[in-house]
Amino acid sequence: MSKKNELLKMEEERWNEMYSLLDRVPDWEKPGVADEWSAKDLLGHVAAWHACTMDRLEQFRTKGEMSKAPPDIDAFNAVTCEQNKDLSLHDVKVIAGASRHRFREELAMLKDEDAEKLERVIYGNAHGHYEEHIPQIEAYLAKENA
Repeated sequence: MSKKNELLKMEEERWNEMYSLLDRVPDWEKPGVADEWSAKDLLGHVAAWHACTMDRLEQFRTKGEMSKAPPDIDAFNAVTCEQNKDLSLHDVKVIAGASRHRFREELAMLKDEDAEKLERVIYGNAHGHYEEHIPQIEAYLAKENA
């Protein structure tokens, strides 16, 4: 299996794992799922990183170079959370689905050797990112169901 296909497969598996946990959260707007974030906030956060990384992958694919990630991750997270706070849950889910779809499209369009070069960036903003949040969601669900 090519590195690109391996990355797509791993992203799909971890996304399904994370989303199935989010689906078990009874109130998507209640804070505390991931620190002070609600499930809606967390999904909006993941969508923002998909969009950022998708833009960077597209730039690499079309221009041969990739811009740097936002220098202040906490500031990026705070800004995107603020931008999403007044959106409906439906809108956040639609945005998350669309940004993930485009992220996967950009990944699929990479040459195999480029996917290998960019593995760390892809991992950190896809399945590796989900793996950071899965234990938070699991802990929240365990606490809610105790």
